[in-house]
Amino acid sequence: MPTTEVISCALVSGSKPGDPDNEAAKVLKEVGDTLSNQNGLQQAQFGMQIEKENMLQMFMDWDSIASHHAFEKTGAYKPFLQRFMTIVDGEPTICHVDFKPDGALPRALSAPVTEVATFYFAGEAPKDYLEKATRFLANNEGEKVDGYLGGAVGTTYEEIEREGVKGKGAVLVIGWSSVEAHMKFRETSTFKDNIQLLRQGAQKISMNHVPFMTFIKD
Repeated sequence: MPTTEVISCALVSGSKPGDPDNEAAKVLKEVGDTLSNQNGLQQAQFGMQIEKENMLQMFMDWDSIASHHAFEKTGAYKPFLQRFMTIVDGEPTICHVDFKPDGALPRALSAPVTEVATFYFAGEAPKDYLEKATRFLANNEGEKVDGYLGGAVGTTYEEIEREGVKGKGAVLVIGWSSVEAHMKFRETSTFKDNIQLLRQGAQKISMNHVPFMTFIKD
C-alpha cells in the first residue's frame, strides 16, 4: 500500500521557492532531483502555505513506508538531508499516512488549492475515525459541493504533538477550486451537519491551504 511522507517546516528568512535565482528554489530543485532518483518514490509535491508564507509543506508518495526507510539508509540520504536543512528554520514535523480512499490523494493535491487539516488526539484515534472521516468526504461528493475537487484522509503511523496534545493524528486533504469556495462551504448545512465526523475525539486541529506543485526532474 502506498504511504505518504508528510513534512511541514518553516523556511529561513528570505526564502522564495518561486524565484529560480533564490537559494531556497535551488535547494528544493536539488531535493526534488534526489528524490526522483530513489527506488519506491511515486511522486513528490510541495507548496507554501497561504496563511503562513514561510511554511513549506511536502507530500512524498512512497510504494510503502519501508521504501522511505530504505532511502534513509542509502549513501545519498545524509547529504540530501544536510542540503535540505540549510533552508529550514527550526525542526521539521514529519509523519507518514496511508490515505483513503485508495487513489484519491493525487486528485486533492492537483487542485488549484488544497486544504490540509491535521487532527490531534491524546493517544489513539477513535477506532471508527477513518470510517466516519471517509463518510464526510463521500457526503461532499454526493452533495456535489460547489468547488469541491476530491479529498483523502488517513491516520498517522507516528505520534504527533500540538500544544501539549500528543498521540496519533489524522491528516485530511481536500482539493478546492479556491480558498473562497472552501470558506463558502463552511457556511453550508452539508458542512455543519457532518463536521463532527471529522472532529470526533480531536483535542487540537490545525488547518491551512496550499497550492501544490509537483517536483519534475530535468
